[in-house]
Amino acid sequence: PLAHVGSRTPGGEDMASDFERQRATAEDRLGAIVRAPGDVAALARASLDGAVGSLRLDDAGAPVDPPSAEDKTLLEHALCRVMFGLIEEASARATAVMSHVASSGANAKKGATDKSGEPSMPRLLDLALTLSETGVVEPACVFNALEQLVETCTIADCEDVFTWVEARRGRLSADALWRRGKLVMLRTCNELQRRLSKTADTVLRGRVLLLLSSLYPLSERSALNLGGNYNAGNTTELDDQNAAGDANTAGDASAKAEGVVVDRAFYETFWSLQKFFSNPPAALEPAAGWKTFSTSLGSVLDNFETHRLDKTSSGRAAVAAGASVPSGANVEGRDAGTKYLTAAPLLHLQLSDPAFRRHFLVQCAVFLGFCTSPLYKGVDAKAARDAKKRVMEAIRQTPPHGEEFAAAVALALRREEGWVSWKRDNCKDFEREPEAPRPPPPAPPVMRRRPRAGAAAPAVPPEKRVRLGNPELDRLWNLSEDNASALGDKRDAAPTAEVYLQNVVDDMDPEAQIEETYKSKNDKTYVWKALRLIAKADMGAFQRLGAENMETVVPAMLGVEPPGRPTGADGGTDGGTDG
Repeated sequence: PLAHVGSRTPGGEDMASDFERQRATAEDRLGAIVRAPGDVAALARASLDGAVGSLRLDDAGAPVDPPSAEDKTLLEHALCRVMFGLIEEASARATAVMSHVASSGANAKKGATDKSGEPSMPRLLDLALTLSETGVVEPACVFNALEQLVETCTIADCEDVFTWVEARRGRLSADALWRRGKLVMLRTCNELQRRLSKTADTVLRGRVLLLLSSLYPLSERSALNLGGNYNAGNTTELDDQNAAGDANTAGDASAKAEGVVVDRAFYETFWSLQKFFSNPPAALEPAAGWKTFSTSLGSVLDNFETHRLDKTSSGRAAVAAGASVPSGANVEGRDAGTKYLTAAPLLHLQLSDPAFRRHFLVQCAVFLGFCTSPLYKGVDAKAARDAKKRVMEAIRQTPPHGEEFAAAVALALRREEGWVSWKRDNCKDFEREPEAPRPPPPAPPVMRRRPRAGAAAPAVPPEKRVRLGNPELDRLWNLSEDNASALGDKRDAAPTAEVYLQNVVDDMDPEAQIEETYKSKNDKTYVWKALRLIAKADMGAFQRLGAENMETVVPAMLGVEPPGRPTGADGGTDGGTDG
């Protein structure tokens, strides 16, 4: 890293080596690109062609031949010097780094700032990103520039830097760049997280975490606590007994007036549970560890159930949080990241604060979920489940919106069980290989309506067809071009009576074994058509049908012997007439 950027003469007469002369040339050209208006990529393509060594750029801004490692190092070094120069200018003029407009042209000699131009630092980062994408410098160059910039900037400037990163997230996550720069980006974000306050900078911390979650895959293991380590430095300091006794004497009157009495034993019992929450394995390791926790938790829950809260408790006990509450702040937002005071006189006020109770009960719910895992044999699983049910019921009874808050806690605990099992299985990847594309389904068969008997395709050309508004009338009218040809067409002529009535004779044959129900004489449509043919062929037979059976009239009309009716020796039949 460059600790100091010294001044140099414009002519470069005091440069000691060829490397410094080339670096000075590259620095001048990079600075001109940053200060000049216009597209950064186009300016870089025109200005850096032949700037160092044998660097030649094509029309797309990519090197014609791969640049050497020395040329890449020289350009990265010059880029860093330009960046630190912009930071010095912004600091000297007391302006934000990401909104500072560097001086250019005549203004550069006077030390003035061109307020009409674009901010210089975003253009420098765009330039570094473009050079990394085209291969002029190493792919990790833009990430190294971001790391040095974040280390130099204040917290307020870091917010603007991350605004730029969020806007270029798609380009930064490209495979060619991300493979070489992901560790640098992770280190940058982790270092910034250490600088940020957990209470004052919660928004920026959240933005950093959201950025990492969007850049890294879901199964990324670099941020996991695979060893199951706990924050042992988070200790809870209690008041000594003498000081607590003097303070409790002054606060007993107000505590009794509110109906909540806290003695020294309950004070120590309540805060002693924090050692189980801060490091569960160490607290449960002794043989009596679980029994001690179970007894202490039961005593605290008994106190909670005895002194239930109402909907007005949050307003009366706002001072118990130990922090000022802005006007208009809600109960959920004002206590985010709060670390409560452990002074003995405050405990009776804190127990009347719904937010304080929720913090404690959620700690109990998480710890009891940890105890039900099969890692510790000294824990009574049944007692842990019963205690967890009691804790969840206490959360439901804590206003405001106890039912909704308890449902959210239960959902979070169920999801945590899934993450625990995932880590226990060595963090298997969530990503799966995409399935091969399935072949398109075959086209459904074209359903064609079978034409009715006699429903031939219309012989009339489409341009001569007549539309009558009814499909059946259209079909009949367009069977032929004129009526004369339709009369001469015998394809749809009605059958003769001899042919049509042969079914009645065939049904009478015993060898056909046709049941009575399925004979043609019982088909109403067939009988209707047969009556018309009989009336047309033989009026006498038609008149006989009023008194005789069709099976008697039809054979006589057709002049055939009824099948299956034997004849006697005298030539008579054994079957008489009906009736």
